[in-house]
Amino acid sequence: MLTCSVDLRSSGAGLWEWRGEGEGWGRGADRVRPLDHPALEARAVTDGSATLLVVREKAADRPSLLRSISPARIDAAVYGRVLEECQEWPLQSVWIEAGPRGLRLQTGLGGVCPVYLACDDGRLTGSWQLMDLREHLSPEALEEKEVMRLLTGHPRYGHDTLFTGVKRLSERSTAYADAVGLRLVYPAAAEHAQPSELAEGTDERALVEAFEALTDHVHAKRPIMPERTAAQLSGGMDSTNLAISLALAHPGTITSCALLIGGQAGPQQEARRRAVIESTGFAADVTVPAADHPALSPGGLRRARAEAISPLDEPHLEAADALAQALRARDIHTVVAGFGGDEVARVRHPAGGPVLTPVVPTWCGERVRDLLGEVNTGIAPATVAPETALIALEVATPLLARRGLWALAPFTDPELVRFGQRLPVEWKADKRLLHRRLAARSLPEQVVNPPLRENFGHVMNTAVHANATGLLRGWGKELHLIEQGFIDAVQLAETVERAAISPQEAAPYRTGLFLISAVELALRAL
Repeated sequence: MLTCSVDLRSSGAGLWEWRGEGEGWGRGADRVRPLDHPALEARAVTDGSATLLVVREKAADRPSLLRSISPARIDAAVYGRVLEECQEWPLQSVWIEAGPRGLRLQTGLGGVCPVYLACDDGRLTGSWQLMDLREHLSPEALEEKEVMRLLTGHPRYGHDTLFTGVKRLSERSTAYADAVGLRLVYPAAAEHAQPSELAEGTDERALVEAFEALTDHVHAKRPIMPERTAAQLSGGMDSTNLAISLALAHPGTITSCALLIGGQAGPQQEARRRAVIESTGFAADVTVPAADHPALSPGGLRRARAEAISPLDEPHLEAADALAQALRARDIHTVVAGFGGDEVARVRHPAGGPVLTPVVPTWCGERVRDLLGEVNTGIAPATVAPETALIALEVATPLLARRGLWALAPFTDPELVRFGQRLPVEWKADKRLLHRRLAARSLPEQVVNPPLRENFGHVMNTAVHANATGLLRGWGKELHLIEQGFIDAVQLAETVERAAISPQEAAPYRTGLFLISAVELALRAL
């Protein structure tokens, strides 16, 4: 939600001022620049000693003490109440306190737009794009636990990133930065509810209606501009339910959008989407066939602009970017997405529950195997929004922001999260509630219970077979991950040759070979 560059050695010198959208807040050569988007607002106050700079999502019908983008002068008592307001803000937010002894940065709920921080030679640099901090990234300075998690398919959420020189300001965390350096502190663990029983007399219809009312309430927390808002309508349970609620609240004005999967289940996806659109009513439909923009394609973003693309960006970056551009061409600036919907199907284990052991691909080297016991070390405590959703948002939303699109993820709202947590187990199974909600809308059986699985697996199979294998063959043993002991060169070469036979042969290895290629492209661009 912001970028910054602040000299911590002279943090008490001068006053902060607003210098316009192009530069943001400035103090001498220091700057803090909010992400410029209609869904966000920037506010500032000062008590004469400390200055508070706030970037947050706009909230509908919520009073605020923060009304000025220029640092307005207030007394100490009001300043304290403003800090309380920041802590209690119900939507996405990040704020910086600049005082005589340095900076304190904090984040609130959610995680739509990540904040990456680096501190070196007395200067703090931050951005919502990892590769903006290239001068702090090095192929020889990889965070080994993060590499292990990535290669074993067991990502975790916390302060660490793939690079030792850059940290992530995770949900509800605090960062302290001064001339000595950068220190990050995790918040207390969020309280989570366990599945409960429905109140006596609550039938299926009442439960579905309660879910619909809560979804409408969550949508209404923000001042939506329906004619400039799109809803992801992939056909899946999560996005479809959210899209229907939004379209019913704003008849004929919401744009539906999707990446089309093609392949065997492609006709089913398109038929299901048509049924939803015809029964609900949208302003327009924007689609992009994913197969037209394969991952890792020559000339595609990840290869042509490797210096700007994080290895953790959206795997189907090329197709997702084409969809983002198509939406901007229609003057859309906000996209509602289904991230976090799995919470309505998740049964949480109480403290002391089983710990999953990552499956180790054959190409992983001894360094990865030696680190397996640390897969859960140093991670964030329980988050308000689902950890899986926070990771997915970090993967998907930077590319949207680069194109001027802000993502809304209603399933990460604390009220919807708690609703999902408290659902009885039988209503969580296979997302029963979401299926029954579609049935209650009289949608056809093919929409409610599709016979074929719909995903992008076959698209990535083809991309890995056609593109990743050529890259990896060309690099041979000269991979940073091989040189540092994360990958076994012989095993990787054998896997690449199997994947080069056909897309079907590539299927078991698609995720790993894609990730290795994406990481290596980014490392070579540093």
